[in-house]
Amino acid sequence: MKLHGRRILIAGSADPETPEKNLQYAHALVSELAGALAESGANFVAAFGTEPRLKGRQDGPSIIFDWTVADSIQAAIANGHAHPSGTSGKLIATIATEKSFAKIPEHRRELYNNLRSSGAVSMGFLDPGWGSGAVRRQRQAQLGDILIAISGGEGVEHLAQEFAGLGKQVIPLDLELGASCRDGSGGGAKLFREALSEPSLFFRVNFGQSGAELLDRSRTNDWNVLPADATAAILHLLAELAAPRAFYVRVLNKDLPDYERIEDFFRTVVDPLVEELGFQVIQMGLGVNEYAWMNQAIFDSLHHSQVAVVDLTGLRPNCFMELGYALGRTQRVILTAQKGTSLPFDPSCLETYFWDSSTKLEQRRKEFREHWTRNFDMPPIVRPRRMR
Repeated sequence: MKLHGRRILIAGSADPETPEKNLQYAHALVSELAGALAESGANFVAAFGTEPRLKGRQDGPSIIFDWTVADSIQAAIANGHAHPSGTSGKLIATIATEKSFAKIPEHRRELYNNLRSSGAVSMGFLDPGWGSGAVRRQRQAQLGDILIAISGGEGVEHLAQEFAGLGKQVIPLDLELGASCRDGSGGGAKLFREALSEPSLFFRVNFGQSGAELLDRSRTNDWNVLPADATAAILHLLAELAAPRAFYVRVLNKDLPDYERIEDFFRTVVDPLVEELGFQVIQMGLGVNEYAWMNQAIFDSLHHSQVAVVDLTGLRPNCFMELGYALGRTQRVILTAQKGTSLPFDPSCLETYFWDSSTKLEQRRKEFREHWTRNFDMPPIVRPRRMR
């Protein structure tokens, strides 16, 4: 997998009474890994909030890893090894509540302010009163591409379910630190053992690679592997992950009058950007067919894709059906149509790139890239309801 532009969430926690030397090792590994990912061009989903310590301590390592990740990102920006923003959005995407900022420790405010002032943070807010960790984790899974799970409890296990349910990659590590809330059924370490047995349930690797072998190489062997060596093994695994998928919804009937213009738009404008950003193109009729039934191929592929590029030129009912499915799945959706297309009321309210085949190619590519950047992380169109 091309890591440039991929959104990675490093999540986990430790028991408040875990041995300090084990926790220090975990922070060293997280620091090394986050710094290497930032230098590789990866983006992050991160949280800003409290920094709880070991039981009875006001100093020493935190039992969560959020601020260690933030430290490494800031260092990469300061050293010129990472850029605050790019085509895939800002370097850090975060989900906040109305109370998040009041929880930031005083000694972390300078770091937080530096990241924001550099333009590295894209911030989404939950509705007032929606401080639930479960709701926040659902939004984090929507924003992220890869979850790296370190110990923890119910929260990590829920994140893994959310990522996997969206067809995204889950990489659990073998560190056993317990959980900050002393809950769950084993957290990341349990997931690591399950992933060794059935890696395809957690992540997909390139053809010819063994997911179990790649994951097994990432073992820390009871803290005896140097953090730099463990980081190298994790990065090797990430590099061998199959690329995230971009599913194309568009007119495919060659007998329709708009087909040639649509085909030209996708091959000369859409494909170059999608491939540059490291996505695998999924379009019916291209590549190897793994399904006996076309409808199953469409919806299974769409369901497990990380972004849907939907072109509504021709106003085909099946395209609207697939658009609705993608929106209901809270997938990333990039909406396009040929200039002059008169969209029905509902999709007309969504930002659409109206391409013009008579415009110069470089201009169309520039306009599409700008449209992609603006809409890549469009929030869900339906907000969850709550009891008042």
